[in-house]
Amino acid sequence: MGNFKLGAVEWACPFRGPSGMKIAAELGLQGIELDFGEYEEGYPLYNPRIQEAYLESGRKYGIEFPSMALNALNAHGMSHGRDSVDGMIAFETIEKGIETALAMGIPVLQLPSFDNGYIHDDKDFYNVCEKLKFACELSEGTDLVIAFENVLDGEKTLEMIREVNSPRVKVFYDTQNYYLFSGLNPAKVLEDIAGEVAQIHIKDGYNSKISSALLGQGDTSFMETAEVIKKTQCTRWLLLENYYALMPARRVHKDYFEIMKKDIEIAKSVFEIS
Repeated sequence: MGNFKLGAVEWACPFRGPSGMKIAAELGLQGIELDFGEYEEGYPLYNPRIQEAYLESGRKYGIEFPSMALNALNAHGMSHGRDSVDGMIAFETIEKGIETALAMGIPVLQLPSFDNGYIHDDKDFYNVCEKLKFACELSEGTDLVIAFENVLDGEKTLEMIREVNSPRVKVFYDTQNYYLFSGLNPAKVLEDIAGEVAQIHIKDGYNSKISSALLGQGDTSFMETAEVIKKTQCTRWLLLENYYALMPARRVHKDYFEIMKKDIEIAKSVFEIS
């Protein structure tokens, strides 16, 4: 199977929920990164029955769950202080997310900082560090990796890792976001932080639109970044995060599943996954 495993993020797939594991297997994927769910919906994956439904379906169809994202942190961001509503919800999201990841045997917990959690200044930076330290302390004595995702440059990313000061804090890298949101060269950022990467979202985009182009067909220099991924061997898991209903990606085929199959073929070819 080569040095990489190929999966996809649940929230970008044309299928979701436990029953989607059958389709994931049929498409040739090996894993799915789950979404913990939104605070306003009570974090659906926090429910043990739903957890077991995913685990049972994963076992049945041979689909692994390499990571789980706390995407609720984009609405109630870690960049907010503990004395704010959003900050307190962020603490709750992290606490319940850790409980769920450990219950399901998921090895990597992804904590993103986008939208309402974006890091604008030093205050935001240290608020995020505080939440990451909380996550590490709460999961002390386990092997759970706490992987933050943001678009800080290499230097600030390494500073965040030093500030949190835990061997289990890592980076969840993304092949488009650094270019899209910070104007950085994704390949250069990866060169700087490769040793700290846990897993990678692979995607491309066109004309400043997120996840809107097949891999290598956008304007984010994906193939250059792919070469760094292969050179550094910085991760085992590559997770597709393209949105196949967005233009211009959806022009490829009227059936979104067929578009995804094309992206899977590209990824397997680029990274030599059989």
